[in-house]
Amino acid sequence: MADRVRIAVAGAGLFGREHIRTLAGMDDVAIAGIADPGEAGRREVAARYGIELAVADVGELIDRAALDGLVIATPGHTHVPIATLALSRGIPVLVEKPVAMEVAEADILIAAEAASTAFALPGHILRFSAAYREALAIVRSGEIGDILSVSTRRHRDDSHAARYPDIDPVLMTMIHDIDVAVWFTGAGLASVLALRSPPETFRSETLATGSGEKGCTWHLASAWTYPTHDTPPDKLEVVGTEGSVEMEFGRRISVFGMKPRVIDLTAGPPDDELRTELTTFAAGIRAGAHPGGATLAEARQGLAAADAIVRSLATRDVVRL
Repeated sequence: MADRVRIAVAGAGLFGREHIRTLAGMDDVAIAGIADPGEAGRREVAARYGIELAVADVGELIDRAALDGLVIATPGHTHVPIATLALSRGIPVLVEKPVAMEVAEADILIAAEAASTAFALPGHILRFSAAYREALAIVRSGEIGDILSVSTRRHRDDSHAARYPDIDPVLMTMIHDIDVAVWFTGAGLASVLALRSPPETFRSETLATGSGEKGCTWHLASAWTYPTHDTPPDKLEVVGTEGSVEMEFGRRISVFGMKPRVIDLTAGPPDDELRTELTTFAAGIRAGAHPGGATLAEARQGLAAADAIVRSLATRDVVRL
């Protein structure tokens, strides 16, 4: 391997461009190429970042570029075919969320990783957030006792309903909070009741209340109703038998219990989760091993929970996994 890790990007849309912009600012990474079916978009991105290889087809990208790793930031239904192709060639992949559209597809991806010399890193970006990791460290220290509940809030502007008309908010935004619940509790979802108001549109609020496999409760809320980008900060609350931890992302972490305190999140450097995620991916490529963060098995737990939430929305009844 050369001194610089050669990473290509599949997808030159919104998410792909964010990955490309971040990779371009990393001294130890070279962008080996990009693939996107939209000719105008990929040419514009290639010219902006000086990327020599810009093609329509991911298979051609894999064939022509000398890749050390591949970032997959294409539409969700393409993730598994692209990832399995790369893994079959021994190329590590970072797969944007959701890694697959359903559990059966995740099983295909898990099997492909098991048969490969390479690894797959789910792009569950909150795993690479310094603030979420700090909250997790407090929870895992035992300071607040055993977890009783995990509650989250993730509200976005209503342009999401227009930009993503074919992707349920559960898979677009709530999937992050599902992963947080899996991550913090170390378990999947056992049962759930989900409601949406109004039910016939994605410009709505989605609420999911469930029981985790270890007995604690999940309370997840996501709304795509705000007319501007001025939305409430993402919020996490973990209640334990000896206290609680509450975080307003980008603002503060408040700890309640035997050692109450407030941690100012505005005092430190910005929380650049994407750069940390890509740095972690590059480190895994160099080491030749999965670098930590989310695993495909955990991503599968998240997809199973998301599927149950969507089914509960459809039936307005409790779904048991």
